[in-house]
Formats: sequence, C-alpha cells, structure tokens
Amino acid sequence: MGCDGGTIPRRDELVKTKKKPEQKDKNSERLYRWHHCAVSQAPLKEPVVGCELGRLYNKEEVLTRLLDRASEAGVSHIKGLKDIRELRLTPNPGYTDEGAQKGDAYTDHQAARYICPVTSLEMNGKYRFTFVWSCGCVVSERALKEVPSPICHKCGQVYREDDVIPLNPTEEEQEAVKAAMVARRAAAKAAKKAKKESIKREAEAEEDTSATSKGKKAAKIGEGAGPSGGRGPALRVNGVASALLRDKEFDQVRSAGFSVASDPKASEVYKSLFDTHKTAQKKQSAHWVTCNPQYF
Repeated sequence: MGCDGGTIPRRDELVKTKKKPEQKDKNSERLYRWHHCAVSQAPLKEPVVGCELGRLYNKEEVLTRLLDRASEAGVSHIKGLKDIRELRLTPNPGYTDEGAQKGDAYTDHQAARYICPVTSLEMNGKYRFTFVWSCGCVVSERALKEVPSPICHKCGQVYREDDVIPLNPTEEEQEAVKAAMVARRAAAKAAKKAKKESIKREAEAEEDTSATSKGKKAAKIGEGAGPSGGRGPALRVNGVASALLRDKEFDQVRSAGFSVASDPKASEVYKSLFDTHKTAQKKQSAHWVTCNPQYF
C-alpha cells in the first residue's frame, strides 16, 4: 500500500493542491501578433491594412470577409473599405527571410520585416508603433515624442493628434482605443451631415435668386402699353426693350382723325398695306373701272 520500506512521503504527495493555470509566453504572443493577420492567423503579407482598433490584417482576407458576411467574425466593426487603411510600411534592409526552420539552426525571431523610418527601430512588438489614420504611415511612438510635429514624418501630410492610432494596443488600452473610434466616426458622420445641409442651403439660395431674376424679367416684359391706356407688354429685341405701343401712340390710335397714311414715323412700305395709301386708292380705282365699263 505504500509508505513501506522506510519511504517518507512528501507534502505534495499527500495534499492535493490547486494547479496554477497555464501561463502564456508573453514574448511569443507578442511576436505572433506583429507577424500574423488578426483574423486569419496567416503570416502578414503585403498589402497590410490596419483598422481603427489598431489591429493588423491581410487586405485580401478583409476583402474576402466583407464579401461574405457569414464569415465576419473578428471584423464586425469593419463595414467597408472606409473603415480600414492600407499601411505604408518601411522595409528593414537587414531582414532576410531564411525560409523553413532547420532543426540544428538558430532563428532570430526578433528580426522584423519593417522598421521606423525615423528612429530605425524594428517593428517586432518590443517597441510601440503607431500609424496615422489620414495617410496610413507607420512610425514608432518614440519618433512622435522625440520629434513632435503636426506633419507626418514619412509623407509630409498634415494630420491631427486624434488621427494617431496605436498598433496592437495592450488590453488596458483597448477600451480607450475603442472609445476614440466611436468618437471619430461620430465626428465624421456629423461633418458629412453638415456638408449635405450646406449644399442644400446653397441650392435653395440659387433657386430663390433664379426666381427673383425671373420675376424682374417678367416685370420688364410687362412695361408696354395695354388696351386700357396703362403700361402693356413690351418686346426685347437684341437685348433692347422696345414697347409695342406707348401711351402717346395709343392716344393717337384712339383719336378720331388719326390715319396711318399721315403718320410720319411709318414707312411707305408699311403704309402701302392699308387702303388709305395712294397706291391702294389707284388700284381700287383701276379695279372699279375694269369692273364697270358701262359707265364709260
């Protein structure tokens, strides 16, 4: 039954203690996050994209999941291409891909494919890196602190302080990063709404201006003489407004002794259209003689 032959049992053999949970290797986990896609767990390959939560993805994998909404696990906060940015990474000139690992060879897992363009720090998870949401450039956090500037160190584009997103934030930082994402999207939505309202107001102002100009044009057209002796319709010829009949001319028309033949302003061609003209009277006389030869 044991305990015979002079054996001395130890405490851990007699008392059952609660086993400690298995702990993760922090270094391995850190390296894995910086070298693999956040959803497919496949090695990162260009083009690499980042989201507002600071996670790294293969662009091909994100596009596949956006097309197939049934497999949107892990990317539920990404609704479209506007929610990701293609990262502009700086290659590490000292990095060499050794290929498959060999049993008797040493592989330096600390070597990274990308570095900071300002401080040359390797992007292997040991140092904190950030990217600018407006342009997608990736720089180290040390570069932003040592060389503070409102202009991107890589491309020279102006950015705001709230555009800087940390890559692979810690568990303590994830809540703050998520709150910043919600605030950024709300601000973008409000700006879009304000822009639409501004365009709508400009269109309404243009319509009011057009209606006012049409009203003025109609008022100018209605400045001619009317049948009641007031102002009537007017015509616009080659950009110059001319009245059909002015008040004075209308008074002449209404007078009993007025005749077109005696109007000094009318041309002879215009007068020949009326029977009071001399040419019309001659034609009438000749026609009467022709039709009544018995009187001659």
